[in-house]
Amino acid sequence: MAEYRLFEGDVPFVSTAEFHADRERAPHLEQAFHQERMHRAAEFVRLVTDRAPLKERTVSDLGCGDGGLLSLLKGPGDIEAWGYDFCPANEAGWVERGVSGEALDVFGSDWDDVDIGAVVVMTEVLEHLADPHGVLRRIRDRGARFLVCSSPWNVRPGAHSAEHAWAWDLEGYAAMIEAAGWTITRHEQAGLFQVVLAK
Repeated sequence: MAEYRLFEGDVPFVSTAEFHADRERAPHLEQAFHQERMHRAAEFVRLVTDRAPLKERTVSDLGCGDGGLLSLLKGPGDIEAWGYDFCPANEAGWVERGVSGEALDVFGSDWDDVDIGAVVVMTEVLEHLADPHGVLRRIRDRGARFLVCSSPWNVRPGAHSAEHAWAWDLEGYAAMIEAAGWTITRHEQAGLFQVVLAK
């Protein structure tokens, strides 16, 4: 079981709005490298929303990027889905994809303005945060019933992207999620990523 903290100090620069201010839009849905994990995450969302009462078919994507995953949730099923991201370049994607997104510093100064759905999605988000453990607890405390998240499973110090602040293997990722009070019901590999459904 492994977890790696990849930064020094209290707040990694890669988790700040300043770092993301000039980053390019990342159209992950169109990138073959990311497609399997995005479709698996959407499958997990539909798995729980299809069985939920209508009022609980709400999904908030925290760190939604350019809205790729939100676009996969459109269509039949009565899902009300919205997302938040603070990279300005991603806003064009929300318009193009016809999804609901808002520019907020979700895990920082705007936390109190975030509307938490019954299902919270955080794909390729936790590894960028200053305190992923605390965020997982805060989301649960805010009333989320289900969590769908993903992160790489095969990174470690010296073999990770420069924008990552944390890394986990499969066991380390599961341990972090469960320590925050979640119960994992699905934990699957999708290429180089691990995708979790928890309640």
